[in-house]
Parts: sequence; C-alpha cells; structure tokens
Amino acid sequence: MTIEYELESEAKAVFALLTDADFLSERLIALGEDQPEVKVKKKGKGVELSLRRVKHLDLPAVAAKIVGGDQKFAMTETWQPGDEGWTGEYLIEVIGVPASIAAEMELFPSDGGCIYRITHKPRVKVPLVGKKLEQILMKETEQGCDAEIDYLVEALG
Repeated sequence: MTIEYELESEAKAVFALLTDADFLSERLIALGEDQPEVKVKKKGKGVELSLRRVKHLDLPAVAAKIVGGDQKFAMTETWQPGDEGWTGEYLIEVIGVPASIAAEMELFPSDGGCIYRITHKPRVKVPLVGKKLEQILMKETEQGCDAEIDYLVEALG
C-alpha cells in the first residue's frame, strides 16, 4: 500500500530531519516508544540509518498471542539522491517473530513544498494466520507513519 504526504516544507529540510539521529530518537520517544538506538552513517552521496526500537502495541487478541504486547524492531534504512530529491528503502524486522515490513520511499519537491511517498510491503511467515497478521501489521504501520509525519510537520513549524 502506498501512502503519500504533501508537506509545506522544502524537501531539503524534511530530508535533514528524516536523517538526523537526535530528531529520530526524540520522535520515537514522543510517540511512546522506549529510548531507541539510532545510528546514521554517510555512505557516498547517500545515508544509511540503523534503528533498534521497542514499541508497546495494543493488538487484537489473535495477534497479541503470536507477537506479544511489547515488540522489538531492527530497522535499516537507506537514502540516495535522485534527479529532483531522494529515494530510499527500509526493512523493519520484528525480532523474535517471522515478520517484516519492507518499504520504498520517495521525497521530492512540489509547488507547495514537497511530497513524501512510502510504499509498504508487510510479510508474515506464520501458517494459517499470516495473511490476517499482515493486515494488522499494515494497519499498525499506516497509523505509525501518520503519527510520525504529524510529529515531523510540527517540528518543521
């Protein structure tokens, strides 16, 4: 599923925050996660991020039995400059559960600021309930993205 956000800030300002370790850590804590481990490395003209996160989830009973209430995530994210902005991708692996979320991202200028587009692809390798868990994971991911973008917009002023 693809989510597109139209932001009223310049793409450079958005990119700067999306690749700032302090901002990412502050945002996750503000959204109710434990203190994350965040690393940011310049790789040529690109950027590589590594995050280890713990999120407290309020899941439906069927999902909670499989993944639990507190979930640990390992995330790797990369960004490269494109023609008019940046392209990126990330992989979030759910630690201790055969589940992951892959995403492709684009950030580029627009007339009113910039566009931030994310396409998510959840994958859960659990027999019988895998597809249902993927739907739940997608919903949680979308809600998380919306909250993260709201925080970003507020930070940009």
